[in-house]
Amino acid sequence: GEDNDYGHPRPETVAALAADRGLRTWRTDEDGRVVVESNGSELTVRSER
Repeated sequence: GEDNDYGHPRPETVAALAADRGLRTWRTDEDGRVVVESNGSELTVRSER
């Protein structure tokens, strides 16, 4: 969560996922509640914010 003692996620890791892999990340401290659902073949991700 926000202000955790471990410093996760590291900004460098999030930036690398976006730049190198083109991946979108969801964070509960920024996006609120994150829900991942599957219909058996696809994933849908939605958040409160």
